[in-house]
Amino acid sequence: METRIINAAKTWLLSQQQTMRDDLITLCNLNSGSDNLTGLAQVESYLEEYFSPLGLPCIKIPLPVFAVHDDNGNAAIQSTTNALRWDWVGKNASPSHRLLLTIHYDTVYGKEDSFQRCELMEVDGETRLRGPGVIDAKGGIVVMRWALMAAMQFLESSEWNWTVILTPDEEIGSPASTPLWKEIAPDYRFAMLYEPTLADGAFVDTRKGTGTYTLIVRGKSAHSGRNFHQGKNAIVHASKVAIQLDALNHIRPGVTFNVGRIRGGDAVNVVPDLCVVRLNVRVSDDEDRVWAEKKIQQVVDLFNLSEIEHSIALHGGIHSAPKTMNRPTEFWMRELESVGATLGQPITWRSSGGASDGNKLAGFGVPNLDTFGPEGDALHSDKEWVRVSSLPTKAALSLAMIDRFHAQRECLAKI
Repeated sequence: METRIINAAKTWLLSQQQTMRDDLITLCNLNSGSDNLTGLAQVESYLEEYFSPLGLPCIKIPLPVFAVHDDNGNAAIQSTTNALRWDWVGKNASPSHRLLLTIHYDTVYGKEDSFQRCELMEVDGETRLRGPGVIDAKGGIVVMRWALMAAMQFLESSEWNWTVILTPDEEIGSPASTPLWKEIAPDYRFAMLYEPTLADGAFVDTRKGTGTYTLIVRGKSAHSGRNFHQGKNAIVHASKVAIQLDALNHIRPGVTFNVGRIRGGDAVNVVPDLCVVRLNVRVSDDEDRVWAEKKIQQVVDLFNLSEIEHSIALHGGIHSAPKTMNRPTEFWMRELESVGATLGQPITWRSSGGASDGNKLAGFGVPNLDTFGPEGDALHSDKEWVRVSSLPTKAALSLAMIDRFHAQRECLAKI
């Protein structure tokens, strides 16, 4: 991209900062918690209209239902809304040289959460926007959309071959969209994901793998006064199991076990016969994964054998493999550093314990960089905020990277 064009695009994007901010406020004030199907459908409709200036048909991709276990230990089928897809194929596009741009539109904030609206703040002389999903990951949606709007205005499009996909279930591990990633992965040479950068603006290079387990612990109900000793308390048994799972921490560096949720019991004068434990696991590599899976199973087996009147059913597993470095990924890291230098945006890298759909895409063979979203912090909390000035600057960086991808068609054949 010529310096003249870069500067013109940057200037134009900077002039759109307030509009980008207002777009983000509108989008984040629409609740799209992962289990709020009504809210997800509302955001789906909004996004179809929001991306309409690209002049591309929006393809709605129905996603399959998936199995879950509720807090009563019952197996259930859950559904979600559509993935949204837009494709641009220029007249001189190479069929084998395709770029994927993607991010999710669900958030961790359910419809009953108290954190529902955006608020502008001035902190240390900079304007911040606090709100649900402002960086994870609706800010990424705004950055992506404006980068593409700038691309249409400032770049030559005859060789473009890119796809945008927005998904509704990443915050719960992408149980419905993972089959989609597996199906389309062979079509793409590189993917740009719009998760937020780290708080200091650093990009993420490697990510831990993650998994969620559900342990359904059953005991025996009894009246706590008349026949207390005939009961077998599932909550107490589950608590002992949880303590043993927590004790697995600090044994193997890079592996963590978080007992994140325990649900059981009802009336306090009844010995509870059911308790459901939710466990989140993080691993750094495949050897960690094997070790963690083995240790969890050993704990479950130990407690199943030691107490015949209690039982534990184990469900779930590692659903996102660790995202590690390889030669194609390193190639794109160096390209991003070059692009950033041209724009006066130095690129730094750090690892992250969090997982993203970048883990899944990498596992399916698609090299990707997954933090093209804006700068901010405190995601997954009611303090989540975005640095408003990063919206246009990250859009400019994304624009330049899209251009760099299409300029590297010949070079990629050598990777």
